[in-house]
Amino acid sequence: MICDRCNNQAAYTRKYSGEKLCSQCFSKSIVKKTAKTISKYKMIKHNELVAVAVSGGKDSLALLKVIHEMSLTHSFRIKVITIDEGIPGYRNEALEIVKKVCGELNVDHKIYSYKDLFELTLDEALDLRENEKTSSCSICGTFRRRAMDYAAKDIGADVIATGHNLDDTLQTFVI
Repeated sequence: MICDRCNNQAAYTRKYSGEKLCSQCFSKSIVKKTAKTISKYKMIKHNELVAVAVSGGKDSLALLKVIHEMSLTHSFRIKVITIDEGIPGYRNEALEIVKKVCGELNVDHKIYSYKDLFELTLDEALDLRENEKTSSCSICGTFRRRAMDYAAKDIGADVIATGHNLDDTLQTFVI
């Protein structure tokens, strides 16, 4: 299977169009499509600072790479924020991945912990629940959103970019 744009080996076929793309052309097309959407809806304005919320998962790392690529040719700046829930062993590997990628991209990165912001880790907050029916996801989601808002304000960001997909949004809505 050959890439329709450059004749290299294709790695992906778009279901809606049948277009075959190699990894490099696919990445370029995602950056271009994202830039077009951001411009169309005026999501980031000239010289704004974008706080890119990166957990270390594939969605947020992909977002970081796309936003970073755009920042090289568009007039905005980025800083990465990561939220640490304080759960032993849960975020350690992801934090290392985020640090490594930020170093490779030469992007500032700051970690905000629940413990520093709220004086509680997520586990400690869950232990204080009065109603066991209150889900841990509901509590964590509320804390995380508040932490991202605080972090964005702390670094002077004008915009927060998150790697949430539609499934994440629907889960939050249902919770």
